[in-house]
Amino acid sequence: MNIQRQLGIVGVNLTLSLAITVLSSATAHCAEPKAEQATSSPKHQSVIPAPRIADWWFARQAEKIGLMSKGEFDLLMVGDSITNNFENEKVGLKVWQKYFVPLKAINLGFGGDRTEHVLWRLDHLPVLKKAPKAAVLLIGTNNICWGSDTPKQAAEGVQAIARKLKEIYPEMKVLVLGVLPRRRNLDHPHRKQIIELNSYLPELLKGMKGVSFRDIGPAFLDEKGFLSEEMMPDTTHPSEKGHEVWAKAIAPDLKEVLGE
Repeated sequence: MNIQRQLGIVGVNLTLSLAITVLSSATAHCAEPKAEQATSSPKHQSVIPAPRIADWWFARQAEKIGLMSKGEFDLLMVGDSITNNFENEKVGLKVWQKYFVPLKAINLGFGGDRTEHVLWRLDHLPVLKKAPKAAVLLIGTNNICWGSDTPKQAAEGVQAIARKLKEIYPEMKVLVLGVLPRRRNLDHPHRKQIIELNSYLPELLKGMKGVSFRDIGPAFLDEKGFLSEEMMPDTTHPSEKGHEVWAKAIAPDLKEVLGE
């Protein structure tokens, strides 16, 4: 083996060692994964924490670790790209600044995430010294539609996240939102899967103290159940107007739980 190759291997090993050290340090005060509560349903991927192997995903997680290590937040906004887009200058940022910055919110939305990815992220975030007052959870659309889970499995994943949030912050209120409508027409197969998923949530969340459910999907639709381009240009992600509709729809709930 020549000297160049030897040096290359040493460099790789040093990089791996450094990465392990940084991850260990960053997650030293993170939420400890709790033992799974016994359920009558068999285990499936929606309820088993799993990371995504993508550099941008871990970079965003590291960014959130940094923010939560140093700051205080009263509101956690947890979800996928639909929540993530509150940081998008073209569609959600103005709405975020208007409605959520005054509430001391942090955006924990990651594009493309499924329920299992959110569970992993929550296990690897610092626990805030001062517990947040509330969390808003919107997740599950990527588990179904183009995903591989049944609506019932996805709903159980949502339930698992709500339970996890309450384990980390027992006094925090959790507002679970129904998955937002996708596709233009009410009879589209994706829309039917979403309706089915949402139908399971009230019962699955029943009895969880401090957890409430709201389906704000109808606010995005006309009287015939049609989803306009004005609300969601790509039939999945809200426009700026759609983000405003969303923010206004949950404003009464947030006012109540945050005492604003």
